[in-house]
Amino acid sequence: MIQNCLINDKWLKEFSPYPLNYNTKEIQNYIKLAEVQYILPLIGNEFYEELLDQVKNNTLTPENSTALIEAIYPILGFSVAYEALPLTWAKISEVGVVKSSSDNSEPLTLKDLTLVQQHLKAQVAVRIDYAKHWLCEHQDSFPLLDLCGCGCENCSKNKLSNNKGVHNSIYSTYRRNTNLR
Repeated sequence: MIQNCLINDKWLKEFSPYPLNYNTKEIQNYIKLAEVQYILPLIGNEFYEELLDQVKNNTLTPENSTALIEAIYPILGFSVAYEALPLTWAKISEVGVVKSSSDNSEPLTLKDLTLVQQHLKAQVAVRIDYAKHWLCEHQDSFPLLDLCGCGCENCSKNKLSNNKGVHNSIYSTYRRNTNLR
């Protein structure tokens, strides 16, 4: 079953670390997973469904097309690579889980794989932060966008996000006297 996804092979290769000649067949299942795990919580169900419908019917508005290219595809490219990495490094076969390798290449060690995975995770986080900022700045163009609740001026106008929570006191520059002597 082919799932309706926001990104196709061409755009996935453009916004991910995969080379242009990579066969994306083995990572197709991770596209929808990445959308549901990273994009849906960011933009909300209504805007996500609108984008899916417009991509499927090839009727993207200029604003939504820009949102895909500026905010959503960069997240998807790296989140698909992050989610797919363990099973592109190793394969499940009839004899069990085996490392992928070929005659002219050497597979990564587990330590190397962990380093690559940490890097991809950090890249996804940076791209999510950028997307939140970009979407908040351009929220007037996306009436179905479920604001991210990041606490910026735009979110505060439309949501009850004035409660800064416990994390604000941790990261703020103003600190109370914590000398407990």
